Amino acid sequence: MPDFIDRIEGSAHYRTLEVLGDSDRALGSAPELAIDDVHRLDQIDGPWLSEALANGVVGAQLVDVADTDAHDGMTDRRSWSLAWNEPGAAAGLPTHVFAKATPHTADHRVMLSVLHMDETEAKYYAQLHPENPGLAPDSYYSRSYGGGRSVILLEDLRARGCKPYTQADAIDIRHARAITVALAKFHATYWRSDRLDKDLSWVRPRLQRFGWPWLYRVNNAMREKFLSTATESELPPHARKVLQAWQENSLRVYEYWDSQDLTVIHGDSHLGNTYSTPDGASGLFDWQVIFAAPGVRDLTYFLYSAFTDEQRKKYERECFDLYVDTLAEEGTTVNRENAWNDFLLFVLDRWDAGMMSFVHGTYGHARDAQLRAFATVSGSVADNEIHDRLSSLLRRLP
Repeated sequence: MPDFIDRIEGSAHYRTLEVLGDSDRALGSAPELAIDDVHRLDQIDGPWLSEALANGVVGAQLVDVADTDAHDGMTDRRSWSLAWNEPGAAAGLPTHVFAKATPHTADHRVMLSVLHMDETEAKYYAQLHPENPGLAPDSYYSRSYGGGRSVILLEDLRARGCKPYTQADAIDIRHARAITVALAKFHATYWRSDRLDKDLSWVRPRLQRFGWPWLYRVNNAMREKFLSTATESELPPHARKVLQAWQENSLRVYEYWDSQDLTVIHGDSHLGNTYSTPDGASGLFDWQVIFAAPGVRDLTYFLYSAFTDEQRKKYERECFDLYVDTLAEEGTTVNRENAWNDFLLFVLDRWDAGMMSFVHGTYGHARDAQLRAFATVSGSVADNEIHDRLSSLLRRLP
Protein backbone atom coordinates (compact mmCIF):
# COMPACT_ATOMS: atom_id res chain seq x y z
CA MET A 1 0.00 0.00 0.00
CA PRO A 2 2.71 2.64 0.77
CA ASP A 3 4.28 1.96 -2.65
CA PHE A 4 0.91 2.53 -4.32
CA ILE A 5 0.36 5.80 -2.47
CA ASP A 6 3.91 6.93 -3.26
CA ARG A 7 3.28 6.26 -6.96
CA ILE A 8 0.20 8.49 -6.98
CA GLU A 9 1.47 11.24 -4.70
CA GLY A 10 4.89 11.21 -6.34
CA SER A 11 3.58 11.79 -9.83
CA ALA A 12 4.34 15.06 -11.60
CA HIS A 13 0.62 15.67 -12.07
CA TYR A 14 -0.10 15.31 -8.34
CA ARG A 15 2.77 17.63 -7.41
CA THR A 16 1.60 20.20 -9.97
CA LEU A 17 -1.92 20.11 -8.54
CA GLU A 18 -0.46 20.63 -5.05
CA VAL A 19 1.44 23.74 -6.15
CA LEU A 20 -1.60 25.11 -7.98
CA GLY A 21 -3.74 24.36 -4.93
CA ASP A 22 -1.42 26.38 -2.71
CA SER A 23 -1.79 29.35 -5.07
CA ASP A 24 -5.56 28.97 -5.22
CA ARG A 25 -5.73 28.77 -1.42
CA ALA A 26 -3.85 32.06 -1.15
CA LEU A 27 -6.20 33.73 -3.63
CA GLY A 28 -9.27 32.50 -1.78
CA SER A 29 -7.90 33.63 1.58
CA ALA A 30 -7.16 37.16 0.37
CA PRO A 31 -9.78 39.63 1.64
CA GLU A 32 -9.83 41.45 -1.69
CA LEU A 33 -8.59 40.89 -5.25
CA ALA A 34 -8.11 43.52 -7.95
CA ILE A 35 -11.34 42.77 -9.84
CA ASP A 36 -13.06 45.71 -11.51
CA ASP A 37 -16.27 43.84 -12.37
CA VAL A 38 -19.19 43.25 -10.02
CA HIS A 39 -18.70 39.99 -8.14
CA ARG A 40 -20.20 40.55 -4.65
CA LEU A 41 -23.81 40.97 -3.62
CA ASP A 42 -23.16 44.38 -2.05
CA GLN A 43 -22.02 45.61 -5.49
CA ILE A 44 -25.27 44.65 -7.23
CA ASP A 45 -27.76 47.47 -7.75
CA GLY A 46 -30.60 48.36 -10.09
CA PRO A 47 -28.52 49.93 -12.88
CA TRP A 48 -26.15 46.95 -12.95
CA LEU A 49 -29.05 44.48 -13.01
CA SER A 50 -30.62 46.46 -15.86
CA GLU A 51 -27.46 46.17 -17.90
CA ALA A 52 -26.84 42.51 -17.06
CA LEU A 53 -30.40 41.38 -17.78
CA ALA A 54 -31.51 43.68 -20.62
CA ASN A 55 -30.07 41.27 -23.21
CA GLY A 56 -29.73 43.93 -25.87
CA VAL A 57 -33.32 45.21 -25.58
CA VAL A 58 -33.12 48.87 -26.57
CA GLY A 59 -34.40 51.22 -23.87
CA ALA A 60 -35.04 48.50 -21.27
CA GLN A 61 -34.60 49.77 -17.71
CA LEU A 62 -35.63 48.46 -14.31
CA VAL A 63 -38.03 50.73 -12.48
CA ASP A 64 -38.19 48.72 -9.26
CA VAL A 65 -35.99 46.12 -7.52
CA ALA A 66 -37.29 44.48 -4.35
CA ASP A 67 -35.46 41.96 -2.15
CA THR A 68 -37.44 38.75 -1.68
CA ASP A 69 -34.90 36.45 0.03
CA ALA A 70 -31.28 36.28 1.17
CA HIS A 71 -29.28 33.37 2.57
CA ASP A 72 -25.82 31.88 2.52
CA GLY A 73 -24.61 28.53 1.23
CA MET A 74 -21.26 27.86 -0.34
CA THR A 75 -21.88 31.26 -1.99
CA ASP A 76 -23.77 34.37 -0.85
CA ARG A 77 -27.28 34.34 -2.29
CA ARG A 78 -30.16 36.76 -2.82
CA SER A 79 -33.41 36.94 -4.76
CA TRP A 80 -35.20 39.97 -6.17
CA SER A 81 -38.51 40.72 -7.82
CA LEU A 82 -38.10 43.09 -10.76
CA ALA A 83 -40.34 45.60 -12.52
CA TRP A 84 -39.34 46.82 -16.01
CA ASN A 85 -40.32 49.85 -18.03
CA GLU A 86 -42.43 49.34 -21.13
CA PRO A 87 -39.63 48.15 -23.50
CA GLY A 88 -38.38 45.66 -20.91
CA ALA A 89 -41.85 44.36 -20.05
CA ALA A 90 -42.80 44.05 -23.72
CA ALA A 91 -39.63 41.99 -24.35
CA GLY A 92 -40.53 39.59 -21.55
CA LEU A 93 -37.42 40.26 -19.51
CA PRO A 94 -37.28 38.34 -16.20
CA THR A 95 -39.42 39.60 -13.33
CA HIS A 96 -37.64 37.47 -10.72
CA VAL A 97 -33.97 36.62 -10.40
CA PHE A 98 -31.78 34.62 -8.04
CA ALA A 99 -28.11 35.57 -7.59
CA LYS A 100 -25.13 33.55 -6.36
CA ALA A 101 -22.01 35.59 -5.68
CA THR A 102 -18.63 35.61 -3.94
CA PRO A 103 -18.97 34.32 -0.36
CA HIS A 104 -18.05 36.69 2.43
CA THR A 105 -16.42 33.88 4.43
CA ALA A 106 -12.79 33.07 3.64
CA ASP A 107 -13.23 29.31 4.24
CA HIS A 108 -15.87 29.08 1.52
CA ARG A 109 -13.83 31.20 -0.89
CA VAL A 110 -10.86 28.89 -0.33
CA MET A 111 -12.90 25.76 -1.13
CA LEU A 112 -14.39 27.38 -4.22
CA SER A 113 -10.95 28.55 -5.33
CA VAL A 114 -8.99 25.34 -4.70
CA LEU A 115 -11.61 23.14 -6.39
CA HIS A 116 -12.32 25.73 -9.14
CA MET A 117 -16.02 25.39 -8.31
CA ASP A 118 -17.11 28.85 -9.46
CA GLU A 119 -15.24 28.38 -12.74
CA THR A 120 -16.86 24.97 -13.24
CA GLU A 121 -20.40 26.29 -12.86
CA ALA A 122 -19.71 29.13 -15.29
CA LYS A 123 -18.47 26.58 -17.82
CA TYR A 124 -21.55 24.43 -17.29
CA TYR A 125 -23.83 27.31 -18.19
CA ALA A 126 -21.69 28.41 -21.13
CA GLN A 127 -21.32 24.96 -22.69
CA LEU A 128 -23.41 22.15 -21.21
CA HIS A 129 -26.65 23.89 -20.29
CA PRO A 130 -27.58 24.76 -23.89
CA GLU A 131 -27.12 21.06 -24.75
CA ASN A 132 -29.41 19.91 -21.92
CA PRO A 133 -32.44 22.23 -21.80
CA GLY A 134 -34.65 21.83 -18.76
CA LEU A 135 -32.05 20.05 -16.65
CA ALA A 136 -31.10 23.14 -14.62
CA PRO A 137 -32.38 26.66 -13.95
CA ASP A 138 -31.75 29.06 -16.81
CA SER A 139 -28.90 31.52 -16.42
CA TYR A 140 -29.07 35.16 -17.46
CA TYR A 141 -25.49 36.14 -16.59
CA SER A 142 -22.43 34.22 -15.40
CA ARG A 143 -18.86 35.34 -14.69
CA SER A 144 -15.99 33.70 -12.80
CA TYR A 145 -12.76 35.47 -11.83
CA GLY A 146 -10.80 32.85 -9.86
CA GLY A 147 -10.00 32.95 -6.18
CA GLY A 148 -13.56 31.93 -5.34
CA ARG A 149 -14.92 35.16 -6.87
CA SER A 150 -17.92 34.96 -9.20
CA VAL A 151 -21.44 36.11 -9.84
CA ILE A 152 -24.26 34.27 -11.56
CA LEU A 153 -27.85 35.36 -12.17
CA LEU A 154 -30.39 32.55 -12.47
CA GLU A 155 -34.10 32.21 -12.89
CA ASP A 156 -35.95 32.09 -9.58
CA LEU A 157 -37.35 28.55 -9.51
CA ARG A 158 -40.06 29.37 -6.98
CA ALA A 159 -41.40 32.12 -9.24
CA ARG A 160 -41.93 29.43 -11.91
CA GLY A 161 -43.85 27.29 -9.43
CA CYS A 162 -41.01 24.81 -8.91
CA LYS A 163 -40.17 23.19 -5.59
CA PRO A 164 -36.47 23.36 -4.64
CA TYR A 165 -35.72 20.61 -2.12
CA THR A 166 -33.61 20.93 0.99
CA GLN A 167 -31.59 18.15 2.60
CA ALA A 168 -34.19 17.95 5.39
CA ASP A 169 -37.17 17.40 3.09
CA ALA A 170 -38.98 14.09 2.84
CA ILE A 171 -38.92 12.66 -0.67
CA ASP A 172 -41.60 10.74 -2.50
CA ILE A 173 -40.86 8.11 -5.11
CA ARG A 174 -42.13 10.29 -7.97
CA HIS A 175 -39.34 12.80 -7.46
CA ALA A 176 -36.79 10.01 -7.03
CA ARG A 177 -37.88 8.46 -10.33
CA ALA A 178 -37.84 11.81 -12.14
CA ILE A 179 -34.30 12.62 -10.97
CA THR A 180 -33.21 9.09 -11.90
CA VAL A 181 -34.46 9.57 -15.45
CA ALA A 182 -32.96 13.08 -15.72
CA LEU A 183 -29.55 11.81 -14.60
CA ALA A 184 -29.61 8.83 -16.98
CA LYS A 185 -30.45 11.04 -19.98
CA PHE A 186 -27.72 13.51 -19.06
CA HIS A 187 -25.12 10.80 -18.53
CA ALA A 188 -26.00 9.00 -21.75
CA THR A 189 -25.24 12.17 -23.72
CA TYR A 190 -21.56 12.09 -22.72
CA TRP A 191 -20.97 8.38 -21.99
CA ARG A 192 -17.42 7.48 -23.13
CA SER A 193 -17.52 10.58 -25.29
CA ASP A 194 -14.34 11.55 -27.11
CA ARG A 195 -15.31 15.12 -26.23
CA LEU A 196 -13.87 14.45 -22.76
CA ASP A 197 -10.47 14.71 -24.47
CA LYS A 198 -11.47 17.68 -26.61
CA ASP A 199 -13.87 20.54 -25.88
CA LEU A 200 -14.89 18.97 -22.54
CA SER A 201 -11.34 18.33 -21.34
CA TRP A 202 -12.09 20.68 -18.44
CA VAL A 203 -14.35 17.89 -17.09
CA ARG A 204 -11.55 15.96 -15.40
CA PRO A 205 -11.50 12.50 -13.80
CA ARG A 206 -11.31 12.52 -10.02
CA LEU A 207 -7.55 12.06 -9.66
CA GLN A 208 -6.93 14.87 -12.16
CA ARG A 209 -9.36 17.40 -10.69
CA PHE A 210 -8.17 20.78 -9.52
CA GLY A 211 -7.72 20.62 -5.77
CA TRP A 212 -7.61 16.83 -5.68
CA PRO A 213 -4.55 16.55 -3.33
CA TRP A 214 -6.19 18.96 -0.87
CA LEU A 215 -9.54 17.16 -1.03
CA TYR A 216 -7.85 13.77 -0.55
CA ARG A 217 -6.10 14.97 2.61
CA VAL A 218 -9.27 16.61 3.94
CA ASN A 219 -11.27 13.40 3.43
CA ASN A 220 -8.64 11.31 5.19
CA ALA A 221 -8.55 13.66 8.18
CA MET A 222 -12.34 13.82 8.27
CA ARG A 223 -12.71 10.02 8.33
CA GLU A 224 -10.13 9.74 11.12
CA LYS A 225 -12.02 12.29 13.18
CA PHE A 226 -15.37 10.59 12.57
CA LEU A 227 -13.90 7.19 13.49
CA SER A 228 -12.60 8.62 16.76
CA THR A 229 -15.67 10.68 17.75
CA ALA A 230 -18.80 9.06 16.27
CA THR A 231 -21.26 7.47 18.67
CA GLU A 232 -22.48 3.92 18.14
CA SER A 233 -25.79 5.23 16.81
CA GLU A 234 -23.92 7.34 14.24
CA LEU A 235 -21.47 4.56 13.40
CA PRO A 236 -22.61 1.04 14.37
CA PRO A 237 -19.90 -1.63 14.74
CA HIS A 238 -20.59 -3.26 11.36
CA ALA A 239 -20.34 0.13 9.65
CA ARG A 240 -17.18 1.08 11.57
CA LYS A 241 -15.46 -2.01 10.14
CA VAL A 242 -16.28 -0.92 6.60
CA LEU A 243 -15.28 2.69 7.21
CA GLN A 244 -11.89 1.59 8.52
CA ALA A 245 -11.32 -0.53 5.39
CA TRP A 246 -12.42 2.40 3.21
CA GLN A 247 -10.04 4.74 5.00
CA GLU A 248 -7.13 2.37 4.35
CA ASN A 249 -7.95 1.69 0.69
CA SER A 250 -9.81 4.69 -0.75
CA LEU A 251 -7.00 5.71 -3.09
CA ARG A 252 -6.96 2.30 -4.79
CA VAL A 253 -10.73 2.46 -5.26
CA TYR A 254 -10.54 6.00 -6.62
CA GLU A 255 -8.06 4.84 -9.25
CA TYR A 256 -10.35 1.93 -10.13
CA TRP A 257 -13.34 4.24 -10.56
CA ASP A 258 -11.28 6.50 -12.84
CA SER A 259 -10.46 3.47 -15.02
CA GLN A 260 -14.13 2.67 -15.74
CA ASP A 261 -16.41 4.05 -18.48
CA LEU A 262 -16.67 7.77 -17.70
CA THR A 263 -19.26 10.40 -18.40
CA VAL A 264 -19.96 13.95 -17.22
CA ILE A 265 -21.56 13.87 -13.77
CA HIS A 266 -23.12 16.58 -11.62
CA GLY A 267 -20.83 15.56 -8.75
CA ASP A 268 -22.94 16.94 -5.87
CA SER A 269 -26.35 15.49 -6.70
CA HIS A 270 -27.77 15.32 -3.18
CA LEU A 271 -31.46 15.96 -2.51
CA GLY A 272 -30.82 19.59 -1.56
CA ASN A 273 -29.52 20.33 -5.07
CA THR A 274 -32.67 19.10 -6.83
CA TYR A 275 -36.06 20.55 -7.70
CA SER A 276 -39.37 19.47 -9.16
CA THR A 277 -41.40 21.37 -11.75
CA PRO A 278 -45.18 21.86 -11.93
CA ASP A 279 -45.44 19.40 -14.85
CA GLY A 280 -43.82 16.57 -12.84
CA ALA A 281 -40.30 16.80 -14.25
CA SER A 282 -37.22 17.34 -12.08
CA GLY A 283 -33.86 19.06 -12.39
CA LEU A 284 -30.68 19.92 -10.54
CA PHE A 285 -28.90 23.12 -9.57
CA ASP A 286 -25.47 24.04 -8.11
CA TRP A 287 -23.34 22.65 -10.94
CA GLN A 288 -20.04 23.48 -9.22
CA VAL A 289 -18.56 19.99 -8.71
CA ILE A 290 -18.77 18.52 -12.21
CA PHE A 291 -16.19 15.87 -13.00
CA ALA A 292 -15.79 12.74 -15.13
CA ALA A 293 -16.85 9.51 -13.40
CA PRO A 294 -19.09 6.46 -13.79
CA GLY A 295 -22.65 7.74 -14.07
CA VAL A 296 -24.07 5.59 -11.28
CA ARG A 297 -22.06 7.68 -8.84
CA ASP A 298 -24.59 10.54 -9.26
CA LEU A 299 -27.49 8.14 -8.71
CA THR A 300 -26.06 6.65 -5.51
CA TYR A 301 -25.17 10.09 -4.22
CA PHE A 302 -28.73 11.30 -4.77
CA LEU A 303 -30.67 8.31 -3.46
CA TYR A 304 -28.54 7.88 -0.34
CA SER A 305 -28.98 11.55 0.55
CA ALA A 306 -32.75 11.38 0.07
CA PHE A 307 -34.12 7.99 1.13
CA THR A 308 -34.88 6.78 4.60
CA ASP A 309 -33.58 3.28 5.14
CA GLU A 310 -37.10 1.93 4.67
CA GLN A 311 -37.36 3.71 1.32
CA ARG A 312 -33.95 2.40 0.33
CA LYS A 313 -35.00 -1.18 0.97
CA LYS A 314 -38.18 -0.66 -1.03
CA TYR A 315 -37.01 1.48 -3.93
CA GLU A 316 -33.23 1.46 -4.51
CA ARG A 317 -33.22 -1.51 -6.92
CA GLU A 318 -36.24 -0.11 -8.75
CA CYS A 319 -34.50 3.26 -9.24
CA PHE A 320 -31.27 1.56 -10.30
CA ASP A 321 -33.11 -0.55 -12.89
CA LEU A 322 -34.95 2.55 -14.13
CA TYR A 323 -31.59 4.27 -14.55
CA VAL A 324 -30.07 1.38 -16.54
CA ASP A 325 -33.21 1.02 -18.66
CA THR A 326 -33.23 4.75 -19.43
CA LEU A 327 -29.58 4.59 -20.45
CA ALA A 328 -30.50 1.78 -22.86
CA GLU A 329 -33.36 3.85 -24.30
CA GLU A 330 -30.81 6.63 -24.92
CA GLY A 331 -28.45 4.22 -26.71
CA THR A 332 -26.06 3.33 -23.86
CA THR A 333 -25.88 -0.30 -22.73
CA VAL A 334 -24.12 -1.38 -19.54
CA ASN A 335 -23.57 -4.68 -17.76
CA ARG A 336 -26.38 -4.51 -15.22
CA GLU A 337 -24.78 -6.55 -12.45
CA ASN A 338 -21.40 -4.83 -12.73
CA ALA A 339 -23.17 -1.48 -12.62
CA TRP A 340 -25.20 -2.63 -9.60
CA ASN A 341 -21.99 -3.51 -7.77
CA ASP A 342 -20.52 -0.09 -8.58
CA PHE A 343 -23.77 1.60 -7.55
CA LEU A 344 -23.55 -0.06 -4.13
CA LEU A 345 -19.86 0.69 -3.62
CA PHE A 346 -20.40 4.36 -4.40
CA VAL A 347 -22.22 4.52 -1.06
CA LEU A 348 -18.69 4.99 0.32
CA ASP A 349 -18.34 8.22 -1.65
CA ARG A 350 -21.72 9.48 -0.48
CA TRP A 351 -20.80 8.55 3.09
CA ASP A 352 -17.73 10.78 2.84
CA ALA A 353 -19.84 13.76 1.80
CA GLY A 354 -22.21 13.23 4.72
CA MET A 355 -19.36 12.90 7.18
CA MET A 356 -17.74 16.06 5.83
CA SER A 357 -20.73 18.26 6.62
CA PHE A 358 -21.39 16.39 9.89
CA VAL A 359 -17.83 16.77 11.20
CA HIS A 360 -17.34 20.37 10.09
CA GLY A 361 -20.90 21.56 10.65
CA THR A 362 -20.93 23.61 7.46
CA TYR A 363 -23.14 24.33 4.45
CA GLY A 364 -26.35 24.60 6.51
CA HIS A 365 -27.26 20.93 6.16
CA ALA A 366 -29.84 19.90 8.74
CA ARG A 367 -28.54 17.56 11.43
CA ASP A 368 -31.67 15.38 11.23
CA ALA A 369 -31.06 14.90 7.51
CA GLN A 370 -27.46 13.88 8.18
CA LEU A 371 -28.54 11.31 10.75
CA ARG A 372 -31.18 9.97 8.34
CA ALA A 373 -28.50 9.54 5.68
CA PHE A 374 -26.16 7.79 8.11
CA ALA A 375 -28.94 5.34 9.00
CA THR A 376 -29.55 4.66 5.30
CA VAL A 377 -25.85 4.09 4.65
CA SER A 378 -25.58 1.82 7.68
CA GLY A 379 -28.55 -0.19 6.47
CA SER A 380 -27.01 -0.64 3.06
CA VAL A 381 -23.63 -1.60 4.50
CA ALA A 382 -25.35 -4.49 6.25
CA ASP A 383 -28.03 -5.49 3.73
CA ASN A 384 -25.85 -5.17 0.62
CA GLU A 385 -22.71 -6.71 2.14
CA ILE A 386 -20.56 -3.68 1.37
CA HIS A 387 -17.59 -5.04 3.30
CA ASP A 388 -17.53 -8.20 1.20
CA ARG A 389 -18.00 -6.24 -2.03
CA LEU A 390 -15.16 -3.89 -1.12
CA SER A 391 -12.89 -6.79 -0.15
CA SER A 392 -13.68 -8.57 -3.41
CA LEU A 393 -12.82 -5.47 -5.42
CA LEU A 394 -9.57 -4.91 -3.54
CA ARG A 395 -8.46 -8.47 -4.23
CA ARG A 396 -8.78 -7.78 -7.96
CA LEU A 397 -6.88 -4.49 -7.89
CA PRO A 398 -3.09 -4.06 -8.11
